[in-house]
Amino acid sequence: MRYHMSARFLGLLLVFAFLSATLAKADVYGTIRGVVTDQTGAVIAGATVTVTNSSTGIAKTTTTAADGSYEVVQLPAPSTYTVKAEMKGFKAFEARTLDLGVDKVYVLNVQMEIGQVSQEVTVEAAPNQVEKTSIELGATIGADQIVDMPLNGRNWIQLQQTMPGVVAASDGRGNYATNGSQTDQNSFLVNGVDTNDLPLNTPLVVPSPDAIAEFDMVTNTINPEYGRNSGAILNAVTKSGSNSFHGSGFEFFRDTGLNTRNFFSPTSTIFHQHQFGGTVGGPIWKDHTFFFFSYQGTRFRQPDGGSQAVSVFTPGERNGVFPDVATSSALSPFPLTGENGTVFPAGTPYSTIFPTGSIPSVDFNPISSSLLSKYIPLPNSGTSYDFNPLTVGKVDQYLTRIDHTFGPKDAI
Repeated sequence: MRYHMSARFLGLLLVFAFLSATLAKADVYGTIRGVVTDQTGAVIAGATVTVTNSSTGIAKTTTTAADGSYEVVQLPAPSTYTVKAEMKGFKAFEARTLDLGVDKVYVLNVQMEIGQVSQEVTVEAAPNQVEKTSIELGATIGADQIVDMPLNGRNWIQLQQTMPGVVAASDGRGNYATNGSQTDQNSFLVNGVDTNDLPLNTPLVVPSPDAIAEFDMVTNTINPEYGRNSGAILNAVTKSGSNSFHGSGFEFFRDTGLNTRNFFSPTSTIFHQHQFGGTVGGPIWKDHTFFFFSYQGTRFRQPDGGSQAVSVFTPGERNGVFPDVATSSALSPFPLTGENGTVFPAGTPYSTIFPTGSIPSVDFNPISSSLLSKYIPLPNSGTSYDFNPLTVGKVDQYLTRIDHTFGPKDAI
C-alpha cells in the first residue's frame, strides 16, 4: 500500500511538472500554417507538409485537411525554417529561409504545379509578413540589434525605450511607462517564464545581451494569457544550440580617464568598469541534443553616495604636538621620555613630562606610526578629510541551456 501511494504521488508530481513546463513555455514557440492548392486554386487534401528547423535539422510532418489547410504548432522560435509540400502527381514545393518569431504565426500558402514528384519548385520565403492573425500590438528586436545597441550596463530592459508609446522612468526603480500605464505595471519574462520581483515588480533575471536571441514586447490589446499587468509585456528568449558550433566574445571598458567632468566639479567622477565574457553553443547529439552556454563578468569601482568628512590628525598632531597635554594632571602608566630627554618613571603627571604639550617621537609606538603614515591621510578641509567613498563590485553570471528532442512529438 505504501509503495502504491508513493508511486501515485510521484506520478502526480510529474504530471504537474510537465503541465507547468508546458504553460511556462507557451510564449516561446511559433506556428506555421497555410493552405495548399493547385494552379487553378483548387485545394489539395492529403498532401504531406514537412517543416524543418534549418539550424537543428529537427523536422515535423503533417498532412493537409479536406479543405487543404495545414498547421504545425509549437515550433521553437526564433529560428529559420524550411517548408516542403509533397503530393503524388505534383512537383514538390519547397520554401526556404522562413523566419519564425516568438509567439508569431507565419502564414505560408502553397501553390503546387502538376508534374513528377522528383521535380521540385523552390522559393525563398518572404522575410516579413503583415500580421493578420493577432490583434496584439508590439514589436520584436532581433539578436543583432540587441548586441549592437548601446545599452548602459548591458541591461536588455532598456530596449523598452526604443518602442513607440514608452516614456522615461519616473519611479526611481528604472521601470518605464507604456501607453499611459503605470511604471510598475510591466511584466518581464525570460523564455516565457515570469521573472518579476513581486514587491517592486522589477525584473529579477537580466541575461547578457549576447545570450538573447530575440526580444518581444506586447504593448496593447494584450491576450488573456498575459492577464496580470496592464503595462507592456517584455519577453526575452535566450539562444539555443544548433548542429554547428557558434560563439562570440566581448569586452566593454569604461574608465575615469574616458569621462568628462561635471561643470562644477574640479575633476571627473571616479568610475572604472569592465564587462567581459562570451557565448558558445553547438550539438551534443546531432539532430537531437544541443547546448548553449553564456558567461558575463562585471568588475567596477564607482562612487557610493555623496561626499563624507572624517576627522584626522593635523600635521602638528602627527609630529606629537598636543597642547592640552601640558595642563593634564593625569599620571603616566609607564615610563616616558620627556621633552628634555629625561626618562620619567610611571606615575609622573603628563604636565611634568610634556610641559609645552610636545611629545618626542621616541615615545611613538612604531606600529602605530607605520599605520598612521600608510592609511591615515592629511586633512584637506580644516581638520577633516573630505572624500567620496567607492563601491567595489564583482558580478559573475552563468547561463546554461540544454535542448533535447526525443521525436516529432516530444522535446524537453
